[in-house]
Amino acid sequence: MKLLNRVSRIDIKRSYLMTHYLRKFGIAGKHTTEIPTQNQYIVAYKKAVREIKKLSEAQLDNKILEKNKTYIKRFHDLRKKRLDAYNSAHWFLAIVSIKELGVWKGAGGLPKSWTKEPLNKLSQRIKKALKISDYHIKARSRRAIPSIIQLKNTIQNDRYSIPIVFESGMGTNGRAGLPKTKFDIDDGNMRAIAYAVSSDKRLKVYVGITKKNA
Repeated sequence: MKLLNRVSRIDIKRSYLMTHYLRKFGIAGKHTTEIPTQNQYIVAYKKAVREIKKLSEAQLDNKILEKNKTYIKRFHDLRKKRLDAYNSAHWFLAIVSIKELGVWKGAGGLPKSWTKEPLNKLSQRIKKALKISDYHIKARSRRAIPSIIQLKNTIQNDRYSIPIVFESGMGTNGRAGLPKTKFDIDDGNMRAIAYAVSSDKRLKVYVGITKKNA
């Protein structure tokens, strides 16, 4: 890992909420079947950024914790755990090898057994599976990965679409019960997978480091 510079936690919270606002403006929907054009993405992105920047940190916190119509306590508890972790970590922009990264257990509907592997090995498995339309690649991953790859150059230049990661076992610990990797992806699993599938060996990430290790 190579640390580049310190990052404000408010930018981490904005980054976490970016997908929520892109969906609000018609991009990155869970059930979207069409890949948006670059222009459609940019229009939605600009609207999302304007919305996010209007919010104070307290409002961002409330949005992260927001209960929806299908409120489930365990998901709310996870959001609270995430917010606490975002507030307590020191944040840095960093460059990390995909060999050091692990995705969330079952990310994007992928088999949990696949997500045991570090991102470098997982991405090779997914790359082969996409070529043969393997049934293990569920709808969300089958839609999201090609869409992200097509818009990759635009998305990677967006400061609010950088994947968010923690040191292994810290933060939300989305890999609980899986083999340890150096860093666990908290948000942006599909983006990280898509970048690795498209042959990126190192990724730009926001990394949360506990105060004792900062």
